[in-house]
Amino acid sequence: MNRRSTMRWISGPLFGAQDLGLGDIALAGLLSLFGIWLVTGHNSRHLDGGWTAALAVLVMTVPVVFARRQPLLAAGTLAAAAGLNWLAIGHLVRCGATLPAVFYVSFTIGSRCKRRQVVFGEALLAVAILFQGASDPQLGSPAVAVIMVPLTLVFMGSGQLLRARNATVDALGVRTAELRAQREQNAKLAVEADRARIGGDLDRFLRDRVADIATTAAAGRATLDLDPDQARDAFASIQSTGRETLTHLREVVANLRDQAPTEPQPVLAQLDRLLSQAHLDDARLAVRGDPRMLPPGLDLSSYRIVEHLLLTLEREPTAAITVEVVFGLDSLELKVVGPGARPGDTRAALAAATERAELHGGTLRSTSSEGRRETIVLLPLAAGRV
Repeated sequence: MNRRSTMRWISGPLFGAQDLGLGDIALAGLLSLFGIWLVTGHNSRHLDGGWTAALAVLVMTVPVVFARRQPLLAAGTLAAAAGLNWLAIGHLVRCGATLPAVFYVSFTIGSRCKRRQVVFGEALLAVAILFQGASDPQLGSPAVAVIMVPLTLVFMGSGQLLRARNATVDALGVRTAELRAQREQNAKLAVEADRARIGGDLDRFLRDRVADIATTAAAGRATLDLDPDQARDAFASIQSTGRETLTHLREVVANLRDQAPTEPQPVLAQLDRLLSQAHLDDARLAVRGDPRMLPPGLDLSSYRIVEHLLLTLEREPTAAITVEVVFGLDSLELKVVGPGARPGDTRAALAAATERAELHGGTLRSTSSEGRRETIVLLPLAAGRV
């Protein structure tokens, strides 16, 4: 045993015995002091057994210390100690201290032992009670076991109830951990499915944008000599489309990275934190309808959609922004209203939000009037759509 192991052994509750708690030591000490007081005759009604009886009675109380660690050994010690006190010391009143020790050991047997061990331990305690009845004038006779043994069984039953409760708590803890792990796994699968759908639509998106650029370039080339202004507008449109496409590609690639997330994926219930992180003094969140748990993929996409739509608004700290989440019977409505940003700054965010909405069969409608932008997203909650 090295130095560290030795120190850890010494620093245990009682020289490394981890199941020996301070409560056990305190109970054994109190019962021992009370037992010594009984057998030494400090009460005029009791006989004085002297120091021999004082030492002998300790064998009937000290086993409480290791009852939780070795309940059967404690029960056997109590039975042997009761017989020893009867034969060696004789008739003295001890039951006030020794019977509580029997009851406590019975409780530990019920809480820590299996069925056969319980029967054996209770039989040992019954023997201890018989010896105490024969040697304790206050108990009268061994026939007192007819009362005391059933009382001991009551303590044993209490211990079994505690053991069953602890087992149920442990089983619930394991089940909760399994459900949490399953939920995290479902969330990961939903995110992977979301990424797969985004990747599947990426090729179509690029083909459409490249076709638009090619058509616009051909039109600009045809009018280069006849109408230079129109050709200039065409090339400016190509530049704008290219930038929007690049921005969208960056967002898609960021979502499709294989890097493992360091934090749990955000959900719709965390929109209040999203608004607080945006540093908006006048941002309000309203939730209507009957809120309920959403499929992980839809929950994540709804959060991301609102996140994209906030980018379509002016980010001034004093800007008045309202976010509404409406849970309908068969649809989820997301509504974001606030001062609109410049059109050129909103196209990429609207495109990203539209892309996510379409992945779940939803629609997006955005209007701008007098500097205020209102965007409404409808997402179906039909069974089977995640």
